[in-house]
Amino acid sequence: MHTTGPTPDRAPHAVVFGATGFVGRNVTTAMLRAGWRVTAAVRDPAAAGPKLDPGCACLRLDPVRDHPGDLAGALLRAGPDAVVNAAGALWGAAGADERQLHDGNVLLVRRLVAAVAAVPARAGGSTGGVRLVHIGSAYEYGDQPPGMPLTEDLTERPVSRYARTKLAGTRIVTAAVAAGRIDAVVLRISTAVGPFAPPEGLLGGIARRLAADDGTGQAGVELPPLAGARDFVDVRDVGDAVLRAATARGGPPVVNIGGGRLTAVTDVVDLLLRCAGGTARPSSPTAPGDRRDAGITAQPLDLGTARRDLRWEPSRPLADAVAALWLQARAHGRAAQPVGPGGATAPH
Repeated sequence: MHTTGPTPDRAPHAVVFGATGFVGRNVTTAMLRAGWRVTAAVRDPAAAGPKLDPGCACLRLDPVRDHPGDLAGALLRAGPDAVVNAAGALWGAAGADERQLHDGNVLLVRRLVAAVAAVPARAGGSTGGVRLVHIGSAYEYGDQPPGMPLTEDLTERPVSRYARTKLAGTRIVTAAVAAGRIDAVVLRISTAVGPFAPPEGLLGGIARRLAADDGTGQAGVELPPLAGARDFVDVRDVGDAVLRAATARGGPPVVNIGGGRLTAVTDVVDLLLRCAGGTARPSSPTAPGDRRDAGITAQPLDLGTARRDLRWEPSRPLADAVAALWLQARAHGRAAQPVGPGGATAPH
């Protein structure tokens, strides 16, 4: 594997899908700070504008509804060195049904892979053509035997609808890589924490409700059931991992990106409550079948591949991620929104 990066006469260029979302916003920040030019591919530029970094250019694209040829043509004209797919249907989103999960996590990926494959090599000006970085999810691993960290070579056993559609998207990418159609990598992300966390997730929902009380943090919130431990990672570390993956060539088709250790969910919620000075009370139990993390064994991700092939490892303490989430929520407080039925922090 070798890497490419900014050169004195030409800054590399990335087209980012999902640039207005949780992971996407942090990815664009990381890439802009590293000297990349970033174009956000969005369905509605006017609506997306307030959510985009001012340094981003904007391109109207909808991979689900646009004609596949139009998508490929737009990428060819943009001439990116890398395409980042941080888009997708989130569990818990309003009205997210089976069709929306399929469209956002499977159909979108299939069409994006086809479009990247249709862009001739070197169209972006890099030595290896266009590099696709697709954001996957640790939920794809599903129910695994306990006792060992999760490695990329495990046979996946997804349980929830969300996890099954995310795995289907990953397999579309890895099949295209195996067939030699594209240069791509799937980053399988653990539970991300940090600025712009969505209200459908546990921490994002709590932060929004606390911040809604005039930023005083004195509101009380009702929590969904809190149990077990998860592998948490700062979403800004995820942005750094995407940057490393975008400049890498070759290597394994799937790479774990996480914190590499388990932290009790209650401890992370306590960190947020201490930041905000708020209070919380537990709610009634939620049926396992309603949870996005149904069937997930509490095991950390093995980060050996990321360290070896991307030269990446998490660098920010979890407390910093929670503090950054709270500061962003307080600065951009919105009307309180309900915490999703599963209470799990969205990975993206």
